[in-house]
Amino acid sequence: MLRRAEIARKSWFEECIATLGEVHDESVYGAIERLVAAGSEVGLTVPDLIRMLKGGMSLESLLDLIEIRMVDSRPRTRSRAA
Repeated sequence: MLRRAEIARKSWFEECIATLGEVHDESVYGAIERLVAAGSEVGLTVPDLIRMLKGGMSLESLLDLIEIRMVDSRPRTRSRAA
């Protein structure tokens, strides 16, 4: 059994792996890296992502939220015809 000090030393990466319920699969590592990168583009930190997933948000819903924030953050251009 892990002691409290050992649990506290988990990296964000290890925490993501545990949250997603996967173990040591390189494709999962890549997916987590992409999730973290996309989240950071819209202002979400790793602790934010972990908190949302642990709070019951599905991965699909989290990806939808990130996509919506990305679309909302894109600069809007005006039509030159107007």
